[in-house]
Amino acid sequence: MAHLKKRGNILWIRYYDKLAETRKEFSTKIKATKEGWIEARKLLRQFEAKTELHQEFIEITPNIDLLKGKEEFLSLKRLKPKTIMLYDLSTRVLIEAAGNKKLSQYDKGDYRRLLMLFDKKSYSNNTQGIYTAHLHAMFEFFKASGYVRENFVKMLKKENKIPESIDDRDLQNILRSLYNKEAKEQFYLIMFLLITGFRISSALALKWEDVDWENNVIIARNVKRGRDFLFPITNDVRSLLNEIGIRKDLKVFSYSMNGLKFFFRLQQKLLEQNLISKKYTLHQLRKTFITKLLEKGIPLHIVKTLADHTNINTTMKYYASVNVKKMKEEIDTRSIFGDILGGNKRLVG
Repeated sequence: MAHLKKRGNILWIRYYDKLAETRKEFSTKIKATKEGWIEARKLLRQFEAKTELHQEFIEITPNIDLLKGKEEFLSLKRLKPKTIMLYDLSTRVLIEAAGNKKLSQYDKGDYRRLLMLFDKKSYSNNTQGIYTAHLHAMFEFFKASGYVRENFVKMLKKENKIPESIDDRDLQNILRSLYNKEAKEQFYLIMFLLITGFRISSALALKWEDVDWENNVIIARNVKRGRDFLFPITNDVRSLLNEIGIRKDLKVFSYSMNGLKFFFRLQQKLLEQNLISKKYTLHQLRKTFITKLLEKGIPLHIVKTLADHTNINTTMKYYASVNVKKMKEEIDTRSIFGDILGGNKRLVG
């Protein structure tokens, strides 16, 4: 027997599908007000009177466009701000590719347009994977709610990339160029990110009151996870913080996310002068920190804690990368098959 169920502030119809032998539910798109309950009960009676149930009920379910559908989807979820932002971005990309249409009007042709837009804008495989995963989740919801008959969005696989650190020579030239500037604020920030491996958001949120000089520890904020973590004040970190100059009740770095573009402008100049081999992201400073720790033989569990990784598997990716590099050096140095090959790289039969 079908019945009404409140989810968030929306009323849903829940029923048992005898053919599929499972319980199903879909949204009435009606808010759970006093009047809404009355209207929803009418729809429930119509639904129960149908012979083809859900398929025919779609006809009396109001249709909405993608933006409104996204709002309804998000209203029923308890998501973190960053996740909400990704759904917003994914929706915006689909609208750019195919327009903001009624949900029932989207089809496989729009998915092809989306892929063409990815290609036109040269989005990385990871970015494509993130966008399609979020769109797929939304259209699964739309399908269950009766807005669409099929989910045309296929999730693209994200690359399992080996973490890439910054080349030593490139890093030296970047740091030297920043240090030679009259104003040292940019150098201080980049150097701090390098010697702590902090996420950018954590560094920008850091206040002087978070620095416990007596106990040699920084109480940092993991903005990504919404929790605190501890980081030791090493000799390098202490020297840098002293050079920056303590200002009570203020943030250590007075930058916004938009103010970080200097890093990319600097690299463009250095690239034109052939002083670096390629451009790097700010996040690669963190990757460089983690890689250097592992190269110096710091135990894996300590690196995990310093990097504030939630899962040891994340740290293992860096470990695997460093290990492969070391294995190559060992094999090349020892020339394992030198005697057999006799100095020849190819054996001719």
